[in-house]
Amino acid sequence: MTSKVVMFKVGDHGEVPGPEVYWMSHFDKWIKLSFYIFLIDTNDGYVLVNTGLPKDLKPSNLFLSQWAGSDRCRFTVKEEEKLEYLLKELGLKTDDIAHIIITPVQDYTTGSLDIFSNSKIYFSRTGWYEDVVNPEALPFVIRDLILPPHIREHVFEHIWNRIVLVENQKIVDGVSVKWTGGHHRSSMAVIMKDGDRTIGLTDTAFTRRNLEENIPIGIAENVYECLAAYDYLKRNCDAVIPAYDPENTIRFKQLLLPNLRS
Repeated sequence: MTSKVVMFKVGDHGEVPGPEVYWMSHFDKWIKLSFYIFLIDTNDGYVLVNTGLPKDLKPSNLFLSQWAGSDRCRFTVKEEEKLEYLLKELGLKTDDIAHIIITPVQDYTTGSLDIFSNSKIYFSRTGWYEDVVNPEALPFVIRDLILPPHIREHVFEHIWNRIVLVENQKIVDGVSVKWTGGHHRSSMAVIMKDGDRTIGLTDTAFTRRNLEENIPIGIAENVYECLAAYDYLKRNCDAVIPAYDPENTIRFKQLLLPNLRS
C-alpha cells in the first residue's frame, strides 16, 4: 500500500519571542513561525491532519498581542492559504475527507472543523480529557480560545458520534499516531507513509533546530517529553517535519500541492 502526502501552508504566526521556540534561550530574538496542514491519500480514504486557523482571527490576535506585548506576534491567513482553497484546487469536497486528525487541540488546528459533517475526527485520548472535558483544567488551557464556542457546538452537537479517541495506534494503513505530550497534553506525532518513505510530523518541535540540536520548545508542558519525542521520531522516520518551521516549504517542497495530482 502506497500513500501520498501533500503539505499545505495555511497561515503565519508572525514573529514570536525567542524563548517560546527555544527553551530558556534566544531572549533577544523574535522567531518567525508558520502553520501547515497535511492531506494523505490512502486506500482507506483521504486523511486530513488539522484544519487550519479560525475564520475570525480577532480573539486569537488580541490574546497574542497581550501575551507577547507586541503586535509582531499575530496570526495572518491569505486567501490562497484557506482550507477551502486547497480542497478546490484538488477537486475535493468536505465529504471526500474520511478522517481528520487534530493535534494539538488549538485554535490553529480546529479552525475549519465545523465545515466537516461526515468525517471521523481523531483526538488524543489524554488530550481530550485534560484539554477538552476536564472540569479542573490547567489554568493555561483557555477553552474558548482553543475550541471557540461555535467549534465546540459542532463537536458536541453535530459530530459527537464521529469522534474517535486515540493514543498510540494506527488510524488507517499508512497513517498512525503516537502520543508525545511535550507541547500540550493533546499533542500527538503523526507517522505517515509517502511512497517508500516514513515521515513524522510533530508539534513538540517548532523548527529544525529543535530536532537537530535537541533544544526543547519554550512553550512546553514537559520538556522531557519533547526530548523523548525527538529521539523516537529520529530513530523511526526517514524525515521529521517540525510543525511550524517557515522553511518547511523549502526543505519538503516535494510534498507541496502538485504531489497529490500526479
